[in-house]
Amino acid sequence: MIAFLEGKIILKKEKFIILENNGLGYKVFLSGSTLSKLPEIGQSIKLFCFQSVREDALDLYGFLTY
Repeated sequence: MIAFLEGKIILKKEKFIILENNGLGYKVFLSGSTLSKLPEIGQSIKLFCFQSVREDALDLYGFLTY
């Protein structure tokens, strides 16, 4: 289970970001309010994560606080 990710924001979209951590890019879904509080592309952040495992999907959801 992934508890948190720390890395550089590579891409911001309406519902998710791509976060680079040690050469890997993680797609992390975020709420609109969380997205509005993030720094600019290229800046580093730390996100606490919830990993959702379903039959047809494996998704990460990010939060600024635990």
